[in-house]
Amino acid sequence: MMQKGVTSRARMWVPLALLWPLSCTVTAQAVERFTLDPTHTFPSFEIRHQGISTMRGKFTRTKGQVVLDPLGQENRIEVSVDASSVDTGMDNLDQILRGGSFFNVAQYPEVRFSATQIEFREGRPVLARGQLTLLGQTRPMELEIRDYACTKHFLTRRSMCGADVHGVLRRAEYGMTAWIPLVGDEVRLAIEVEGFRD
Repeated sequence: MMQKGVTSRARMWVPLALLWPLSCTVTAQAVERFTLDPTHTFPSFEIRHQGISTMRGKFTRTKGQVVLDPLGQENRIEVSVDASSVDTGMDNLDQILRGGSFFNVAQYPEVRFSATQIEFREGRPVLARGQLTLLGQTRPMELEIRDYACTKHFLTRRSMCGADVHGVLRRAEYGMTAWIPLVGDEVRLAIEVEGFRD
């Protein structure tokens, strides 16, 4: 009698045991949608100056949407940067950068990045392969995603995630050739990103 009862209970638990990992997988691989927080998303750049030091600056106005799907079906990044918001801490230099020799904001007011290919490691995004549009030129761009993490906003308790994003480009490939080699061609990007779950 005891053997029969044990067998019966075992049969009852087998389907549940099989379903358990599936339910965990669905949760871990759920599609997540975010709206970037413009008060905590700042694309920064570094470029060599006369070969002896590194100049730094950032853009202060950014907006965008991000969709993360570990299964790879719905991944999407759409980010728009207001080129006129370039800020090096030097007003005269900022005016030069907004002019026709560099960002030419009158003709090209936005810098855009879009991607649908995102690599994940242990459920976290680590690399985005997409397209960067600068000065009307669109070229492939890879961005490394580091230290992705999530929490709740300490005041609003809204769910939020963030990361540090890094990449490298050569500005001459986009037609921005002014002052090379006095000012370097290679530009290193370091972008702090935060977004609220939709």
